[in-house]
Parts: sequence; structure tokens; C-alpha cells
Amino acid sequence: MRGKSHRTVIVLLGTVVFVAGCSASSASSAPTPPTTPAAVSTEILTPTVTPTATPTTVIATARPTATAAASTTPGKTLVDTTVVTAVDGVRVRSQPRVSDDSFKYERLLPLGTPLYVLDGPVAASDYTWYEVIPLTSRDGRRGWVATASRSGEPWLAAKDFACPPRPTDMRSLAALLPGVGLACFPREPITVQARLIGVPGEIDGPTYSPGWFGLGSGGNLLVEPAVTRPPADPGRWFFLELDPAGQHPDALPVGDVVEVTGIFDHPAAAACTGNVGVDDTPVPTQDCRLQFAVTRLVTVRP
Repeated sequence: MRGKSHRTVIVLLGTVVFVAGCSASSASSAPTPPTTPAAVSTEILTPTVTPTATPTTVIATARPTATAAASTTPGKTLVDTTVVTAVDGVRVRSQPRVSDDSFKYERLLPLGTPLYVLDGPVAASDYTWYEVIPLTSRDGRRGWVATASRSGEPWLAAKDFACPPRPTDMRSLAALLPGVGLACFPREPITVQARLIGVPGEIDGPTYSPGWFGLGSGGNLLVEPAVTRPPADPGRWFFLELDPAGQHPDALPVGDVVEVTGIFDHPAAAACTGNVGVDDTPVPTQDCRLQFAVTRLVTVRP
């Protein structure tokens, strides 16, 4: 999103999926944390790392706050929990491994960066990897990070995240960072009033399966009720992603003020694939979980 901040414009309009890994220096070595990093008042995660491709379970005993992800219990991985970086300069990679096809991103994660864990664990290159998304920065890169150095020094720590209030209007909904919507309100119905408008000109972007995610709902936008034009920055456009099995009129009331109800982490997102790779081959992706899926749309007024 989203504004839909997980969708960034490319040429006309597109989505850049930022993903990553660990090494802070070279393509073949892990990031070198500071000799004496500042203390982080959180519980340190101490994963077991294997050099094989068999996923390694990482146990977290901390839990996100209130409406964030479900609690973690012994034997459960970090997926759907919140963590922070326990050292300064953690590398984000495009794939969960150290290899030529796992691109390094130059913006290293500072100490204490809040993250939501989307996927994993994957054991490769003598590290245990998780896919994460930052919770406090729109320009943070979503991707893969390692939980610890090869010598076992932790790079992630379990920590609660303070969720914002549940959105009650279009402004607050559009202001949510992509990871925050998923971390704080998974599958919780959110209802707001908005104006439904069409997108000017042609648009382009990734395609997903199910096809109604992304631009599959016809390229319409949701804006605040008093607004009649899209935001000047296309990166802030909030696309209508309409569940075809939901409640809505056959002919969408473009131009009218509507009431929409939707959720993050729609059940259909569990099987989502998208042409988000370098060669446009459909691959499993977490993108659809981050999107606000509209399950009900009714007209309020012209």
C-alpha cells in the first residue's frame, strides 16, 4: 500500500519489493557488529544454526503487544512476532543466503530497529534467516536478515511493539506503514468512509494470484471523502483491492463516497504468488498479506 506504502511507483506505476540478508561488509561474509554495541533492554534470541538447508527452529519467549502478532511459545518460530536489531549495522538481503543472486542493500539496519517477522526460518550459508519488514520507516527494505553471527552472537532480540489506535478514517488507514497494519490488526475488520476514484492514465505493476490483489480490481483508488483527485505522489496511492467474494455492487460507484470494510492478512493471501522476481516468474510472496483487502463496499453518497 501503502499509502499503500508497500507499493512504490516505477515508471508509470509499479511495486518494488525490497528484500534482503545479512552481511554488512562483503558478499561472502556476515556483518561485523560493533565490538561493544549499546545495550538493548530486550530478551536476546539465541538460535541454533545448522549449515544444511533444513530450516532451523528459533524459539522466542517475548510477544508483541496488544493487537500485534500471536504470542510465541516453546517450539514456535519467530514468524508473526516483533523483534528489534540487537546490534548496529545488520544487513538486509534479497534472498536467505550469501550468494551472488542474494543482493545486498546498502542501508544497514541501526541498533534497535523494530521489525515484523514475515517468514522463515531458512538455514543457509551457516546462518538462520528470517524475512522481515521495518515497522517505523517507509523506506526500510523488506527482506531477509540473519538472527546471529556464525559465532553465535545474536543480531535480533524479541521486543514488544506499541501499536497505534485502530484506524477510524481514511487518513489514518492510509497513514499506516505496511508492516504495522499486518502486525497490529491481522484479520481485524476495519471500516472507514472514503471516496472511490479512478486512476488517471495507464498504470503498471506486478500481477498476483489471486488476481484481485494488486491492480486486479481495476486500478481504482480510495481517498479521503473530501478529496476528488489522487495524491500528487503516486507512491501514496491507496489502491482498492476488492475481494470478489465480498459484499459490493456489480458496478463500482466510482466518484462516490463509499463505506469500506477490509482486513490485513486476508485468508487468500496465504497462497499468494506474484511476478516479483528479477525474471517475472511467479513466486510465493508475502505482499498480499500486507495489503488491505476490502470485503465490503457500499455507497454512502455521491
